Amino acid sequence: MILSPSPFLAQFVFLTYVLGVAWLGVFGFSAVPVFMFYNIWSTCEVIKSPQTNGTASVEQICVDIRQYGIIPWNAFPGKICGSALENICNTNEFYVSYHLFIVACAGAGATVIALLIYMMATTYNYAVLKFKSREDCCTKF
Repeated sequence: MILSPSPFLAQFVFLTYVLGVAWLGVFGFSAVPVFMFYNIWSTCEVIKSPQTNGTASVEQICVDIRQYGIIPWNAFPGKICGSALENICNTNEFYVSYHLFIVACAGAGATVIALLIYMMATTYNYAVLKFKSREDCCTKF
């Protein structure tokens, strides 16, 4: 019995490749808010203990959201300082959104890894079926 690879198998390999590239983009874009929130969280830690960090007052500590490229440079207000930043740091929503962005980034990364493993397995199966469909496959050994 001669096995032949299904034409759908090659389409699944191609579809998995396209989905892998798309999910790699999702993973990359989900890393941006994680980076942004980590930097803001670090600033919030400085606000909680300004005396140990060498800053004179809380009003001198600022976060400029414009540097992340989310809003344009001419946006007003793009910078938040002092007590307004402290109010944001003390909300539960700030920390919940930080953890949700981490989970989204990890989920996108796990999806990329799963798609790569599936693509490798499907490509291997396609290659084996293609090799075994040849007439002289058993005489090569």
